Amino acid sequence: MNNHSADVIIVGGGIIGCAAAYYLAKRGADVILLERAGIGAGASGRSGGGVRQSARASAELRLANETVALFPTLADELGVDIEYMQRGNLRLVESVDHIRPMQVDVTRQQSYGLDVRWLGQQETCELVPSLRRESVLGASFCPTDGHANPLKLVTGFANAARKLGAQIFTNCAVQHIRQNDAGGAQIATPRGNFDAREVLIAAGAGTRALCLNFGVDLPLANMRYESLVTEVLPPMFPYMFGVAAADLFFRQTRHGSVHFGGGLVQQSESEATTEKNVRLAAEHLVQLIPDLGRVNLVRTWGGLDPSTPDGIPIIDRLSENVLAATGFCGHGFALGPIVGRYLAEWIASGEKPDAFAAFRRNRFDAWLQTKWTPSGSFEAMLATETTQHSGNGHGTPIEIAAPEQEIEEQVGEPLLYINPELCTGCRMCEMACSIHHNHLARNTQIRIKVAYIDDHHFTPIPCIHCPEQHCMHACMFDALVPDGASGAIRVVDDNCTACMLCVPACPYGGITFSEDKNVVIKCDLCDGDPACAQYCPTGAIRFRAFGEDVMARIKENAEMNVGYLEEGLK
Repeated sequence: MNNHSADVIIVGGGIIGCAAAYYLAKRGADVILLERAGIGAGASGRSGGGVRQSARASAELRLANETVALFPTLADELGVDIEYMQRGNLRLVESVDHIRPMQVDVTRQQSYGLDVRWLGQQETCELVPSLRRESVLGASFCPTDGHANPLKLVTGFANAARKLGAQIFTNCAVQHIRQNDAGGAQIATPRGNFDAREVLIAAGAGTRALCLNFGVDLPLANMRYESLVTEVLPPMFPYMFGVAAADLFFRQTRHGSVHFGGGLVQQSESEATTEKNVRLAAEHLVQLIPDLGRVNLVRTWGGLDPSTPDGIPIIDRLSENVLAATGFCGHGFALGPIVGRYLAEWIASGEKPDAFAAFRRNRFDAWLQTKWTPSGSFEAMLATETTQHSGNGHGTPIEIAAPEQEIEEQVGEPLLYINPELCTGCRMCEMACSIHHNHLARNTQIRIKVAYIDDHHFTPIPCIHCPEQHCMHACMFDALVPDGASGAIRVVDDNCTACMLCVPACPYGGITFSEDKNVVIKCDLCDGDPACAQYCPTGAIRFRAFGEDVMARIKENAEMNVGYLEEGLK
């Protein structure tokens, strides 16, 4: 086996690795890129192709603005048609519950100088006549967003890097990375050892395993995304689309195919598509664009994206000569060019770019819990603060300990515990609830609601499973029964007459009525593993046992907040 050496070795042939290789080679660096499969074989080549600034976390907006400024010149610079179309991004709102949050998020983005605005139902449907009017209540619209061909862009960067002297080894899996006595690093592969003074790990779904091998445990989970593409169709719309409260995207490519993806995003190590997700995504798309119900699907594919608990990437040093760029949570394709350029600048100068300040790997210290969010919360970021992890949501405050000062565990059955000071208004709890109960990433028959009062006041309102059991005592038809195992009160649909006596009986807003099912809807604690707590990005919702004093404060807080629900939906 041969030994190789270079100034910089990049592990990963996706958009980040290939862009970094190009910009480093452009600076005259000696670069080797190692890819375990083929260029663009991972998440980058399987991406939805969106090039957007809108609906991003505030920490990413600077990078997003700068990368969109790069895209119009990339085709000429790389010598390849990347099929870039800059006609705008529409983020559709399908539920009245999400109108106010989306409007607030538009205001947040405008405060950073982004050209984005709220469109009402009529404006949205006039812009896109093929939309089913009854399914859309409005949208955010950013005219400077667009979309491109992911595989063409990734291979374009790789080929341009080769022309500048970078060496690219495909089908070359990295076995381990070690520091060497000379102050550099050595990488072992089946094709020999590679030595370099600097190593960049941008290996997508393989990053966490490589970093563990190196002795660093990054808080990453691989989430599976699934995509579908239709036969070629006449032009229908030039825009990129997303959906505020679900994991659905779609666009029409330059060649006429409609590329879309959605369904349930799940933690997985398999890229295989599933019949359920294909069906969910297709049904959701047809509900929005009925004309697509008559077209044929050509193929489907899946991809894995490493995701972080707070929905923004990790771009930081693991040691003095090893860097990692990972955790882009399914929306890193558009950031790839600018992140690659900044990484090249960092490696060449030794100075960390200011644009990466929010992406340090130790930002999770003190409050991180092992909880992973489906990507829909990242795609429909509704936080009003500048970072997702600061925990500055404001419900009516109650005197409770900070998460790092754990409240003493109590004896008894665990219940939902809400810390409004950690709530960011992302509504991930609502989506997780709908996914768990209805297998849809939509605001459908949810058992928990976020009261969204104004730009600075929001808090989840669940059933707090009060000891008084007001709802059960109000029911005259044995439709509400206690569950001895969990302590929750369950709804017996067959017994419910829709009299709704239980709804006004609850002083805490934890029981509602479903017009679709014609029964009451109430939290059942998900059989002891509540989805809202499992997927809360900031730990604002906990599942734990607590004593009477904490219960009294939670009840007081719920009574004050329940009146905000209707206000929050206006």
